[in-house]
Amino acid sequence: MLKLLAKGLFGRLLSYAAFTLGFWLLYQGFSRPNIGLGIVGGAVLLLGTYLMVQARKSDPSYLPIFDENQGGDAPSPEANPGTTGDTEKL
Repeated sequence: MLKLLAKGLFGRLLSYAAFTLGFWLLYQGFSRPNIGLGIVGGAVLLLGTYLMVQARKSDPSYLPIFDENQGGDAPSPEANPGTTGDTEKL
């Protein structure tokens, strides 16, 4: 439990730091006409987004709840009347 909490907290803090650095580098790239800083800033923003998703995946409270007894992915014929078999065959 403690390991999971530390991983999620550390991952979120690291991703926030990457967001801050990425936006700052983008700002520097636009304020000083330097295309290299803008490209690096965009890459760091993508890295921050990836880190945020990975940190969120490690948190068990965000996992989807799936009940195997309900079969939620099965299509129901009542929802789509065209699939009930009552249609004419051409």
